[in-house]
Amino acid sequence: MNEHDEQAFTEALRIQAVGAGTPTLTLDDVRGRARGIRRRRAALAAAAGAGVVAAAVVPIALLVGGGSSPDTLPPVDTPTVSDTANPVPPVSPSDPPRTGGERAGAWMLDGEVRPVGGTPFTPDLTGEVSSFVALADGRWVFTNYPEGGDYVIAVTDGTGSVLETFEAADSGLAVDDEGAAASWMGTDGRLRVLLPGDDQPTVVPTELDGRLSAPMPLEVLPGCTAQECVVIVEVYDRDGSTQQTVSLDGSVDSLDRLGLLSITDVSPDGALVSGHVSVDEFGQEYCSGVVLFATGEELWRTCESGSFRFSPDGRLVLGLDAYRDGPSHGLQALFDARTGRELARHETVIYDEAWAGADSWLSVEGGSSTSSVIRYTWDGSRLTPQVLDGPVETDTEIEPGTAFRLGR
Repeated sequence: MNEHDEQAFTEALRIQAVGAGTPTLTLDDVRGRARGIRRRRAALAAAAGAGVVAAAVVPIALLVGGGSSPDTLPPVDTPTVSDTANPVPPVSPSDPPRTGGERAGAWMLDGEVRPVGGTPFTPDLTGEVSSFVALADGRWVFTNYPEGGDYVIAVTDGTGSVLETFEAADSGLAVDDEGAAASWMGTDGRLRVLLPGDDQPTVVPTELDGRLSAPMPLEVLPGCTAQECVVIVEVYDRDGSTQQTVSLDGSVDSLDRLGLLSITDVSPDGALVSGHVSVDEFGQEYCSGVVLFATGEELWRTCESGSFRFSPDGRLVLGLDAYRDGPSHGLQALFDARTGRELARHETVIYDEAWAGADSWLSVEGGSSTSSVIRYTWDGSRLTPQVLDGPVETDTEIEPGTAFRLGR
């Protein structure tokens, strides 16, 4: 790789890191941690949520056409919750019906998957698991680095028995909000889509440009079927990163209309997209917002939070502090998806987070040597924390907070 290519590759990884909420990296950091960034993105970027602006599902054809120091923070078993003034009332029966899947949430500790309210199991896998997700049909999908082997996608049943493994590019896993379809990049540069009920993935015929880095599948849009399915993919070139939609028939369309530097999530009904709207690395200002998918019209933005993720019902947005200085974040913020109004915030040492229902999420929190899994529930006026697992000791020589890994 010549110097120009190396600089372009570094820039692509920087943008990828910004999109995942990772800290600003120097050139030497990027060279040494490039593989680790790609491996951890799916797990560490599954942070917070954003919501919907309309209850109606937007057809796929329309969409395509067109921080803080641990020493000064409270202990993990007594988290501090401070709600924003003038809280909104709870959802009333007259409100529009909720959409999107209800996910119970799960986490992994010492190789064992522990679903909320479910039966723990240990997948029959060796090596490192970087991310995992439960499918609606009872199967589980893992991104796995077998000992002495290459990156693979492993599909198991609910007991952890491996059903299938597939060779894949080291670029992560994308799913839809219902947990019906999953997608990843093959080593041949072609997208794979595991459709509901299928044992084998469908291979998209178009080979995507992977000269600098393997394209990253970000999201499977809602309503994915064998007849019509669209995946959002991030592709890296000499100018940085661009987002595209890729269909099962191989057609590719640009998402320049969104005006986003990176995409972090799509609302469950496909109407909204969250992502970075501006980045000033020298001023350490990272601004994120929510835009309409169909037109790119910006609904709201903030420079205090980022890594937005939509709640399963599409009404709320969960975000982290916009700039992470070190291995953890120091702030979680909850927003109204329609208006961007901050509803509540929670400040402590945060390593990972993922939605676990329409009004609750899981958060991996701790200090310099321990971490715990905590569930936060929002009742419309305040947050209620509940410790589900931990605290457990953490290997601080590698990276604090990595004892637990949350499912997507």
